[in-house]
This record gives sequence, structure tokens and C-alpha cells, in this order.
Amino acid sequence: MASVVQVLCTPHDPTLPGIAARGAASPEPLQRTIAQFAVLRERLAAAQPDLLVVVSGDHFNQWFFDNMPTFLIGKAARARGPFPHEQELFGIAPYDTALEGDVARHLLRQGLARGIDFSYSDDFLLDHGFTVPLNFLRPEQDMPVVPIFTNVMAPPVATGRRFYDLGSAVREMIEAHPADLRVAVIASGHLSNAIGGPAMGRFLTQPETPWDTRVWEQITSGDTGTLIAESTYETLSALGSGTPGFMDYLFALGAVGGEAPVFAEKISSTFGPPTGFLAWGEQAARTPAGAAR
Repeated sequence: MASVVQVLCTPHDPTLPGIAARGAASPEPLQRTIAQFAVLRERLAAAQPDLLVVVSGDHFNQWFFDNMPTFLIGKAARARGPFPHEQELFGIAPYDTALEGDVARHLLRQGLARGIDFSYSDDFLLDHGFTVPLNFLRPEQDMPVVPIFTNVMAPPVATGRRFYDLGSAVREMIEAHPADLRVAVIASGHLSNAIGGPAMGRFLTQPETPWDTRVWEQITSGDTGTLIAESTYETLSALGSGTPGFMDYLFALGAVGGEAPVFAEKISSTFGPPTGFLAWGEQAARTPAGAAR
């Protein structure tokens, strides 16, 4: 039977590859942000997964208000990205790896049996929400991927409870797959983040909001029930247009039954929005998922 051996949460700010390329020329807090990817890369390698299930939102690159799936599984032969404009504007390296179609189809079938109506597509690209973490965490591009796209952009957006429950269900469905597979789940999202609005430069004077401080305490203490109840599209979008991307962290919390992470690093500074890195070890990843505390 398959098993989930690692669960990770990472940011996916598209400017991060450019920061990494500047190395020591980047401000020290940004260097620390890049260094956290190296920490998670080592943890991922140590878990020795055979497959990566990667969860993130699409940023209006291929789905828009007129055609927006709530949750979609990519099931093409390969997983490729990012979009050409993201490569040109941000310098994000191309990513091209096999897609594990058997597991993707298994999740679709099992989802329907559980009352989860996933959308699916054979015609998609992975935008920076996927390719930024993948380039940092598995730059070898040698491991098959199953992408799960989530709508965190266009209301109506599913509730925090729905994201959490979906993470729990996906983990159970992975572990119901008959093959002897070691699976890592990577959820890519945001803490407070505002794109194109009046709060876009808030970090210049306020490196993190009271919400950032509060949710980090809730995550690291295992106070998942309160966190879920307070996480709605309306409350998150009021903090900034990109903040609902935090919902994908709730997916990861569902995959580990709301347990506190074994590794947590939040970096706040006047050089960019706050970033949060989380990891759960193999034992936590194998703990049966249950109701959030």
C-alpha cells in the first residue's frame, strides 16, 4: 500500500528565484528565506519519496472568473511549466517531469466514491505556484508529480474546513492505493500577501500583521480547530488579495490530522511579504487524520 512519508508547506513568491540567483548580494532576511528551501529540500530527500503530490492555486494564468474549477487534478502525461511570461518576467526556470497518471486517476475515482467531485484536465501548465517550490525542492526534475489545483482566487472559494477535509481525504485516498509508493505532499501558498492593492507595500513598515502572528501560533501549537473556523475567503482577502492562498496550508494540515509541525520557520522583514515554511516528519504524516483540535 502507498504511504504519505512527508508533508511540507512552502511559499511560492515568483521573485524568489531571482533572489536566489543574486546570492550574497540579496538582503540577509531574503537569504534566510532561500535557505529554508534548502532545509526542506534535505528533509524531502531524506524521506525518499517516489512521488510528489503538489497542491497550489493557479494565478489566473489558465482559469479565470468565467471558468474556474474549485479543485482540479492534472492527469496529462507530463507536468510542465511555468508560463512563458513567468519565465521572462521572473526568471523562473522551466520544469518538466513525468506525471503519475495512475495515481491521478486513482484520486479521481476514489474522490467520486467519497462524494468529492474533482475536475480534471489533460491540457494545463504549472504556473509559479508549482514551479517555484519544485525548482527549489527537487531541481533534478526526476520525480513524478500529481498536481492538484485549488481555487484560491475567484469567489466563491471553498471554506477552510473544506480545504482541511480535502487534505485529510486525499491522504486517505493515497494510502488506499495498492502500489508500494512513498508519497510526499507539498502544499504551496501564502501568509498575508497583497498584490496590486493599497496594502501591497505594507511589509515596508509592517513586516507581519497581527493575523500572521496569530495563525503561526495556532499552527505551531496545534490549535487547528480555531484556525479553520477563522479561515474564510472573506477574512483572508480582507488582509490582501493573495492571502487566500493560505488555504492550501490548511490542506496540508488536514493531511496530518491537525498535528503541530516538527519544523516551522517564519521570516518577516521589510524586504518582502512574510514567508512560512513547515514540515511534518514521517511519523506525523502517518498519524491517522481526524477531527481538528
